Amino acid sequence: MAVRRIESAVGFGVPELVRPRYIENGEPVNSAKASLVTTVRWYLEHRRGASPSVPFYCDAAKVGSFAIEPGALAAGGDAAVFRLFVTLSMYQALRDVTIMHQQRSLPRRSMRVVADVGTVKRSIAQHACPTLGSVEAFEEGCDVEKDGDDIDCGTCPGVACHVKDATSVFHRMGDMGKLSTSAWLRLWRGGGLKAQLDAVCRAESSPTKRAALLVERFAAVHRVGRKLATMFVSALSTPALAPGLTPWFPRVDGNELVVVDTNVARAVDALRPPGSAKTYDARAGWVREQAARLDLREFRPDLPGYSPRLVQEALYAFCSRSNRVARGDVCVGRRAACATCAPTLCPFAPCGEARTEGDPDGPDH
Repeated sequence: MAVRRIESAVGFGVPELVRPRYIENGEPVNSAKASLVTTVRWYLEHRRGASPSVPFYCDAAKVGSFAIEPGALAAGGDAAVFRLFVTLSMYQALRDVTIMHQQRSLPRRSMRVVADVGTVKRSIAQHACPTLGSVEAFEEGCDVEKDGDDIDCGTCPGVACHVKDATSVFHRMGDMGKLSTSAWLRLWRGGGLKAQLDAVCRAESSPTKRAALLVERFAAVHRVGRKLATMFVSALSTPALAPGLTPWFPRVDGNELVVVDTNVARAVDALRPPGSAKTYDARAGWVREQAARLDLREFRPDLPGYSPRLVQEALYAFCSRSNRVARGDVCVGRRAACATCAPTLCPFAPCGEARTEGDPDGPDH
């Protein structure tokens, strides 16, 4: 049967937000498309009323000294982009609210150990450790480990170094302290990140394919991987996510990137037919297919017509129970889905299939 879309405008100011609804024979259609429409509408309405109007990684109230000054990020300099990379790379294995609490609690001197590009560069140059000569030597030879409260290595036992300091700052997996040094040696050394960006742009003419190539490069950094690299590249190249703060766009277009974390994976699996492949590629591909069926300009005329990354971000924000609880969401404590809900996805609806807990790290990372 044919599905017809009925649109009604609501007064949220300019640009106007439009509420598409999907009706079949006079009744709402319980479909993936209808759920996505509801989710995107909720996300845009919520973000419109959010304050301050900057992404969380620019908000000191959320991430403390890790916050990047918006003007510096808009300029796309090495220091701002390096801090962004490390800040986002910390969002693995634990809930967002837990990582944000950790970032807020760290003093500026600790932030500089892991996220200040100048500090990391000087620390590498001043240390005599033989593993710091190249990214290959470092990633293969650095054996810094965390065993309980003890942090040391076999190469230079008992000798202080920035990798051991970083391991203490991160206070996570035994070798996560290698992340910042790996990033600098792999991508910031030599001509800096501009050289990396220029090389990708010379090798590939398509802005969307450039984004995918950059994800591959950043995913190679120690303890990063595809999911976190996709978060990072899209943050710099998807204006719909952070207007005015995406210095790589339009040379690099991140609209077609999709971050598959636990929340998104569960949401996608709840909306797809049973037995669908549960891989990163399959889930990301499904989001792209569904995004192609939506024209985001019908929600708000300043949005791109097609942005799987924005649709995926809406899924993530809607399904993240812990993040919504932390924001004081009005749906906390509801015993039944509200009239405008997508109950299959709602983390507060008893019938919701996508049971999510706000863990930003997915099984496909």
